[in-house]
Amino acid sequence: MGALELGQIKGILFDKDGTLLDFHAFFVPVARQLVTQLLDDLGLSDDRQLEQELLKVIGLRETQVDPKGILASGTSRDIYEAFSELLQDKHVRADRLKQLESWVPEKLYELTKSSAAQIQPTADLKKLFAHLQSLGMKVGIATADDWESTVYGLKSLGIHNYFEFIGTSDHYDKKPDPCMLHAFCEKHQLDTTEVAVVGDTVVDLLLARNGTAGLAVGVLSGVSGTSELEELADILLHSVGDIVREDGCLIWENSIIR
Repeated sequence: MGALELGQIKGILFDKDGTLLDFHAFFVPVARQLVTQLLDDLGLSDDRQLEQELLKVIGLRETQVDPKGILASGTSRDIYEAFSELLQDKHVRADRLKQLESWVPEKLYELTKSSAAQIQPTADLKKLFAHLQSLGMKVGIATADDWESTVYGLKSLGIHNYFEFIGTSDHYDKKPDPCMLHAFCEKHQLDTTEVAVVGDTVVDLLLARNGTAGLAVGVLSGVSGTSELEELADILLHSVGDIVREDGCLIWENSIIR
């Protein structure tokens, strides 16, 4: 891409976890609690090896999150399917496994509410979104999370009212399918080339590419590093707070984008 004309980008579609919400402060302890409660419910609370296997299968080893794993960019259904497959090999009864289909999203929502103190922003989000609003920028969410947990998280961060579009994996095909981008554009009568997609994982940037977004913006505030994101990102930032420059302009305005 060449130099972006002022005003060419009219909307920004944000990922949530790792992009707006501090991923490690929230999801690492929540994942551990989820596995602990699952083992308790199955009467297997003393099986430490199984505990580690369940964490590993969703992409968590100790405190290290696999940037390509389920915890980083998968859905509650992905978690259910990974747990179910592993537990099936451990000869857990089929009826108990079927119950996990509803148990996992319900428990994740319950843990989201009980862990509200760990829902921390990656930047000064109220300042960011107030500024974007003053510029007339349309903003939306495209997340792998479910609706109830997403809304609760945005309200906890005090930014829920800024979003007229909230795309979640229980209402849309999961990323990197571009349907959330297309729905955002349809709602606001935008072309995909007028939208910047911002996220912390390869899946987020693939969403931008698959949907022919105007910009793919990677942030290093989540689970991925420069090596994972630089090939797909038009712009790579430390956090969403860097979208607005010190002069009040957006980072891509009058910039040369590769």
